[in-house]
This record gives sequence, structure tokens and C-alpha cells, in this order.
Amino acid sequence: MWNLVQRLNLNKSSRDVIPFKTNGSFVNLSSYLGRLRLRGSDALDLLDRLSTNRLTDLVAPGMGMGSVLTTNKGRIIDFLGVHLEDDGLLVVTSGEATEKIEEWIDFYTIMEDVETVDISNETFQFRILGSTTPSLSNDVAQLAKFHALKEEICGTECIVIRSQMLDEPCLDVIGPSVAAKTVSQELEVSGIHVELSLDEYERIRIESGYPAFGSELTEDFNPLEAGLIEHISFNKGCYIGQEVVARLNTYEKVQKKLVKLVWNGAIKGKDLSMEGHTAGVITSALDGVGLGFVRNAYAKFGTILNCGAISVTVTEILAE
Repeated sequence: MWNLVQRLNLNKSSRDVIPFKTNGSFVNLSSYLGRLRLRGSDALDLLDRLSTNRLTDLVAPGMGMGSVLTTNKGRIIDFLGVHLEDDGLLVVTSGEATEKIEEWIDFYTIMEDVETVDISNETFQFRILGSTTPSLSNDVAQLAKFHALKEEICGTECIVIRSQMLDEPCLDVIGPSVAAKTVSQELEVSGIHVELSLDEYERIRIESGYPAFGSELTEDFNPLEAGLIEHISFNKGCYIGQEVVARLNTYEKVQKKLVKLVWNGAIKGKDLSMEGHTAGVITSALDGVGLGFVRNAYAKFGTILNCGAISVTVTEILAE
């Protein structure tokens, strides 16, 4: 049992809990995200040497943090949620990148004591959003972002991880696939009445400025451009791509930034321009809202750009 926090109890009485501000919904991200388990005495050290954050700061089971895998050119492979367990690491990946990440880790495992196992098909992952949520103990509600605990839900041991979207906390629940239906039913009983589709989740993702694999998380961009600086340690040891990322930051060489965009009408294409000059590119778009990367000169609130004949307005800067 992990000792970071007390246990989450979905059936606690209301006098023992605090309200959780969300909108009473959850989404099944079992295929959208992937899950790897890393075992062995060198697992933490190896992943620390492959990714941007100081993972060696994870010193107790239940602690977690975000980190970015980068190429030797400092470009994004994927964003990882890394969670320390009693006997290794749970690593949450983008679903489409899981196999590539497993191969990447295996490629750099030479003499290290590390075993990587893809548990994506064996597990489910629900993300809980919503103003009505399972009853939460004060300790669970105060979990730091990416930190986690083990909890028994309807007789099934699950992992509950603090996440964040739309400036409000949310919870990821991971458990064995055979229990997915039972756990989802328990969520409904406890007040999570709406299961969102992935299209509905995509709208929330874009509106919250949350980068996604294949859109913002690609080798076309680096983590500084994508607003992932909080998941980069600039005073840790070397990792693949470290020299490039450090140089970009030190000498302020980042050329573009991730921004949120809005427009009216149907856009055709992705290229953004201003007065005939290339300004950037739209990477995610849905119903007049999108994300994209624009050059620094245009990365200002209220800047109006063009995508073909459609005017596109910058509404938020998502990278420093």
C-alpha cells in the first residue's frame, strides 16, 4: 500500500469529502493512451537518461511527473506520464506512440537491468471530468499533479492519477480491462453520468490547449515550442537531445510558439499567413477552434492571420 495519501473511497459519506469542480463526465482513453510497465533496478535511471525531466526526483511510490522523449535533434517523440510504483515504473504514453517508445527504450537498453512490457491491451484508462464526481477524501483532492495512489473499486485494484485539463484537476483511473465495465458502472452510480465520445474529448483537449501526438507532439516541433517547458529540467544530467534543447533555451532561439486559435467558417488547408508572409500552421482543428504553431512575431493575443480566405485569430499563447 502506498503511504503518500489516504485511500479514495467511492462510497464515502458527503460529510467526509470536499466537492470536486468538474462537469460530471468521463471518457474512455484506453486506446487513445498507452501504458508501459518498466521493471528492473535500472528502469528509473535509464528513462531519466532518455527524457527531459529529472525523474530521479521520484523517490517514493505514488510520485509522478511529466517528461518528454526527444530525438538527438531535440524534436518531440512523445510526452510521457511517469509514475513510480513499488517495483518499477508505470509510463503513460500516447496510444499511437506506444510501440515506438517501447522500441526506443529497448534500443538504449544495453547492459541495464530493465524490462519493458506493454500493458495497454490488458488495462483500461478512464479520465474523469465533471462537477459531480466520486466522493473524494481531502488527501486525494490535494494530490499533486501526476501523483497517484492505489485504490480498490468494486473489488478491483486500480491506480488513480491526478491529471489536469481546462485549468481544473481531473482523475485518471487505470485498471485491468476485464473490470472496465464494472468500474464504469460504479462511476455512473457515484455521479459520473455522462460518458464522452473521443470527438467530444477532442474538443475539450483543443479548448484546454492540450497537445496531442500526431498533431502538436511530432518531430516537427521541439518541447519548448509546444509549451512543455515545465516538464524539462535544465540542471540535470545529459539526455538524448539535451544539448539542442538547452541551447534553444539559453540563447532564446525558439522560433515559434504553440497558440490557441479561433475562426468562423470552414477552413481549407493548414498554412497560416499574414500579408503574404508565412506565419505558421494549424495542427488541430474542430468547429472553429484550433491549436497551431506561429512564428514569434505573430504569437500575440488578438493577432489576425489568414488561412486561405478565412481570418484566424490568436486567442492564447500556450508556450513561454
